[in-house]
Amino acid sequence: MVFKALIPLLLVSILLRADPCSVQSVKRYQVPDSLEMRTYEDVILDCGKNGEALFTISLPEKIPPEGLPCILIVGGLKTGRESLEFVPDHGQYALVAYEYSDMLKQLHKINVLWHLYAVRKAALEVPPELIEILKYLYEQSWINKQPISLMGYSFGATYMPVTYVKAEEEGLKLGPGVLCYGGAGIYCLFKANLPFLGWLRDPVAAIAAALFKPIDPILYAPKMKGDFLILNGIYDKQIPMECAERLQHLVPQPKTVINLETEHMHPKNTELNLRLIKISRTWLDEKRKQ
Repeated sequence: MVFKALIPLLLVSILLRADPCSVQSVKRYQVPDSLEMRTYEDVILDCGKNGEALFTISLPEKIPPEGLPCILIVGGLKTGRESLEFVPDHGQYALVAYEYSDMLKQLHKINVLWHLYAVRKAALEVPPELIEILKYLYEQSWINKQPISLMGYSFGATYMPVTYVKAEEEGLKLGPGVLCYGGAGIYCLFKANLPFLGWLRDPVAAIAAALFKPIDPILYAPKMKGDFLILNGIYDKQIPMECAERLQHLVPQPKTVINLETEHMHPKNTELNLRLIKISRTWLDEKRKQ
């Protein structure tokens, strides 16, 4: 009986185990922001069976001798280089934005049902890829001695619990983290977001919940260690308060929970995006100074 109970945990561990990655390519270029010329690096890591880990690094023009604090951003389906455009002032930080695979971006399209197993594979590749990105970042000469912080927005917030837990298992120390407009419970999340109407929604959400169970925040949120800011919108239809409150309750203390009178964040809602970034950055700056 004990062995049978351990089987699901062993399967989850195998599915999410990170293989060593190698650097496939690094492309450097410069882009100005409102204050200075920034150096960007588009990096691709070859992670074998876990696919390719794509991410973009934004560095200031001058790097202080003590190095830079680093934030890894895992956004919604607008990610990578594109997501960095939503941050008006990158400041004296190394900002790193993760890029989802093209297959994973099928999640918001109506044909996701026909690609569900391929999308599942892509979704399960994200945590090991994030772990390998963190290992890569900790080896860079420009990073300071502070642990890297993670900021997860929308779909990206779903990956914060599993990433924090897996990073600890890998011996990687992480700093304070932000979970913005995310929730817990794969069934609840899929039911609210699947592009299907009528009687198909519930059975498809149930199938998805079973397929994507290995990354469900319900499994990992209670095991998270650190200090966390959790932001949600009261009128959010994509992340219903039922899902949001479940995540808020599962994440252990210390944590700061803020529920705003807004709907879900969206790339075109510039005012809300800037507000969320300001709240997140202010909170992170305060925590990292302590």
